[in-house]
Amino acid sequence: MKIIIVRHGQTDENADGGLALRTSEILLNEEGILQAEKLGHHLKNHKITHAYSGPLKRAIATAEKVLAHHPEAKLVAVDHLDEQHLGVAETMPKAQWKEIKKKSTEPWYLFKAEKGESYTQMQARVKKFFHQLLQTHKPDDTILIVSHGGTLGVLLLDILEKELNEENYRAHQPKNTEFTIVEISPDGFKKIHVLNSREHLV
Repeated sequence: MKIIIVRHGQTDENADGGLALRTSEILLNEEGILQAEKLGHHLKNHKITHAYSGPLKRAIATAEKVLAHHPEAKLVAVDHLDEQHLGVAETMPKAQWKEIKKKSTEPWYLFKAEKGESYTQMQARVKKFFHQLLQTHKPDDTILIVSHGGTLGVLLLDILEKELNEENYRAHQPKNTEFTIVEISPDGFKKIHVLNSREHLV
């Protein structure tokens, strides 16, 4: 089974260095659309059979650009691939939220806003989806997953069997339309072909 893991294309919030929050339905900007189109062309020979994305428009739009070259693959939007839930912080100014995080004495992976979700909780939900996917698909399937930087950052740590800490997370969080290809054999052996590649943008 081959799995292609992609972060969505650029949005204006990404370009400004801000957070594209879970509740934000911001669309891909002009650069993000171009990134997704380039990625779709780059992946056109991979014969994608199935596709999943988070439910937000920026993830769906990126997946659709890739799937333009794979018309038989049906896209399914799933909540498990949504961005991190920030609870009350969704409506806070970004500077205020960052200051609250900075002052917190809780471990990085456990800290969360009220009614929000920690990195540990986010990893648990995306990990659950990923392992269910491995159980339900055939060995010769090629699967596209399109999601968000936070969600994929913690998923990649699980796939790579690395500790969930801030240093590892920052090192593995993909940038816009960076993609990873992992091949998983029936016995569970994982081979990473590329990790957070941006070769389509060069």
